[in-house]
Amino acid sequence: MEATLPADFLASTRKKAIEIFSASLEIPGFRKGHVPENIVTEKVGEAKILEETVDILLKEHFPKIIEQEKLEIIGRPQISVTKLAIGNPVEFKAIFAVIPELELPDYKKIATDINKQRSPAPAETMAGEKEVEDVLLQIRKNKAHYDWHTAHPEEKSHNHPEIKDEDLPELNDEFAKSAGNFKNLSELREKVKENIITEKKIRNAEKKKAAIMEELLKNMKVDLPEILIESETEKSLAQMKDDVKRMGTEWEDYLLHTKKSEDDLKKDLRENSEKKAVLQLIFNKIAEVEKIELNKEILENETKEVLKLYPKASETDARIYVSTILLNQEVLKLLENS
Repeated sequence: MEATLPADFLASTRKKAIEIFSASLEIPGFRKGHVPENIVTEKVGEAKILEETVDILLKEHFPKIIEQEKLEIIGRPQISVTKLAIGNPVEFKAIFAVIPELELPDYKKIATDINKQRSPAPAETMAGEKEVEDVLLQIRKNKAHYDWHTAHPEEKSHNHPEIKDEDLPELNDEFAKSAGNFKNLSELREKVKENIITEKKIRNAEKKKAAIMEELLKNMKVDLPEILIESETEKSLAQMKDDVKRMGTEWEDYLLHTKKSEDDLKKDLRENSEKKAVLQLIFNKIAEVEKIELNKEILENETKEVLKLYPKASETDARIYVSTILLNQEVLKLLENS
């Protein structure tokens, strides 16, 4: 974009720049903010004043131009002033990426077809006896392992004798009570069965979501700005660094272990990042078409929780992060119910 701002804009904004410098200068005989213009110019220099003037001018008027032109820009624009002189219009050039025009596929039909195709089979809504017994066996093994360590507090590692079947606690009412405050074994079995069914339903719902998202991507063609792919790649890399840190490993050690550089990892992440970027554009557009509005109270509460976990994060970034997650949840809910 090439744009021009009237000469009087430059003159009035220059006065604001003078005021800013006047407020910060310490000149004997003058109070801060009351230093005369000629002394400010002498102390600061005309070049620096003009630099500050242009900075104020662009921050104030560039967003207005973008709004007037009805453009949705992504990332930080590269702005260069091509003509600057007091008494003349200011000319500048801006280079930036814009959110591409999207022609959505028939997302409701896609979701409806997949929801029908992936209706859960009877086995996916039930818990078989073997499944229940397998879980109960694992609970007994966990209990035996815990009891062994309780009896051998000095043994901190897991290099202990293998726990055999005869070492496992007997499956009875007493065991059920110790395993989670159940009244009896029958109640424990029912709870295990309920948990298995719930887990199956969750897995089935996740598979449906994944299938819907994959189908949306297949039916979407979009000229994706490079800045979006880079942004999504950086997010994925940041998440990876966070995961590595939580595991108690230094990032440099992780890179040595994988024998990869950070650039190598970015290349590995690129394809998936591109998919994520396109999918987010689709979700944003669906939310716009469907006029989805977020619950403000939930948004504020969740933003506060994120800031508790990441106190160094800016409130704006935290709110954008939370609102994106909440919006995606609402869009997926809409598609799941199509």
